[in-house]
Amino acid sequence: MNALRERMQQAVALWAEEYFGANEIELYLFDDEDEDPSRYIAIIAVHGLDTWQAAEVWEEEGEIVSINHLGEGVPPEDAVWPWPD
Repeated sequence: MNALRERMQQAVALWAEEYFGANEIELYLFDDEDEDPSRYIAIIAVHGLDTWQAAEVWEEEGEIVSINHLGEGVPPEDAVWPWPD
């Protein structure tokens, strides 16, 4: 994993913990190069919520400049909700 992607993973994890008030999350990060090469999509499972959540992550010149909640997200292919009912 490259350094930018690692920083994004960490930034989104911290953002999600604060935004959702949860300390257990599972995170998937995808490039969105078809739309904009500096936009990434994070799909997040948050312990305590019933649905996957989505966020967009923007970077400029290697710096993370914005993370925005997009609402309910579609889970990654073959992903299983990480917490039992």
